[in-house]
Amino acid sequence: MAEQTAPENIELLRQMAVRYSDEEIARVLNRQGRRTGKGNRWTKKRVASARRRYVIDGHHRPCPDPEVLSLQQAAQYCGVSSTTIKRLVSSGLLNRNQVAPWAPWEIKRVDLESEVIRQALAYLQSTGKLPVRGNDSATQQQLFT
Repeated sequence: MAEQTAPENIELLRQMAVRYSDEEIARVLNRQGRRTGKGNRWTKKRVASARRRYVIDGHHRPCPDPEVLSLQQAAQYCGVSSTTIKRLVSSGLLNRNQVAPWAPWEIKRVDLESEVIRQALAYLQSTGKLPVRGNDSATQQQLFT
């Protein structure tokens, strides 16, 4: 009798298959320490097989939403480092979503275009510092050299 894929793995496959490739899904499943029904590590082929078995549509390549950006895309869009985007998120100024731990960050383009973020980035451009809570100018690391 064949071992079955854990229901929580099937649910994660369903959530991620909407936007991510089988390879990206396998990476996330493995980073979380999840195994196939037979106890194997996930591969692109095993994800594709599970999607077929459980009738889950998917993509050979990522199918991005142009209004949702990854961490790297958001940094590039704003002309800053990924560290700056991470600091905006950790400060509570910028929202991000994530389907599951280790899955790519999803940042809405509209949030990057908000007045709060535009002001924070303008301040960063003029002073070299990011105005985030909990940092004062005496201790805040310079972001530009």
